[in-house]
Amino acid sequence: MPATIFQIENGKLAFSVVDTEDAGYADTWQAPNGTTLLVAAIADYDADAATWSCQVTSAALTASPNQNEVTVPATFCQASSVVPQPGITSYSLDGEFLQDPNVMTGLSRFLFENDTEEAYFFLGLDGANPPKAIGRCRLIAGNFGGAARENLTSSLSLPLSRKPDIAFGVVGAGLYEVVEGDGSILVGT
Repeated sequence: MPATIFQIENGKLAFSVVDTEDAGYADTWQAPNGTTLLVAAIADYDADAATWSCQVTSAALTASPNQNEVTVPATFCQASSVVPQPGITSYSLDGEFLQDPNVMTGLSRFLFENDTEEAYFFLGLDGANPPKAIGRCRLIAGNFGGAARENLTSSLSLPLSRKPDIAFGVVGAGLYEVVEGDGSILVGT
């Protein structure tokens, strides 16, 4: 099988602050109003989110292993040993974006205004089509300002509150599958 190459040409990134007062709210929701990844779209998120993707230069879910070890003491019969005991992987939504402090409804303002709030996120690598991911993260304000006469940028590293749901595959190539954070698998076409 030849190597598979994928490039982001129509990426989408959106956020919406978690509102526990939403009708029917459930702590298990990964997207606003309990929308599943099979049908999640930018329109489900903050009304200003449709323009934020044009500011994003990079976005990725980053997995970090939780490495623990158990030390077994030496005995009369054998030397001590260290046994790896992996914990649950933690995730962050990492990226770069062009600062937009000159826009009242921009991504810079949204992150600053909602600093430390829990939010739903949508990360589409092909617009609203798979591959895409949804989940919950903690918002952190971005940079404000920088060097004179240069494009101002900011970095994101938003810790996820739980394991995301990710759709693997592409629409139109048969089936794609959603692997939910709880391990469930859903099939789409």
